[in-house]
Amino acid sequence: MKKDKQETNLIIRKRSSIFKRLERFIFLVMLWAMTIYIIYVNICFLLNAYSDTLVSDYLFLNLSYYAYARFAMLVLVMVGFMTVFGWLRIKKLEREAKRHEQDKS
Repeated sequence: MKKDKQETNLIIRKRSSIFKRLERFIFLVMLWAMTIYIIYVNICFLLNAYSDTLVSDYLFLNLSYYAYARFAMLVLVMVGFMTVFGWLRIKKLEREAKRHEQDKS
């Protein structure tokens, strides 16, 4: 016996426009490029490879171990927040799906 697939209308997917997707793509590429450059500057300083450009960028970015600690704490807080938010959202959707199934029958 084949199981009947029950379709639910709880998930609504809207396809983004090409311009919005292009905007997101450019934004993410810029963020990753900045992140990679900051890591590159840090590695150069850790390996004692100095240049005038790297020194000015290092001073401009105000990189320090204290800043690393604050950034790491921010990342941990955001990971915790996203985990809790995702878990609560999934539970809410499960409750809505159960309520929707009860209303159908």
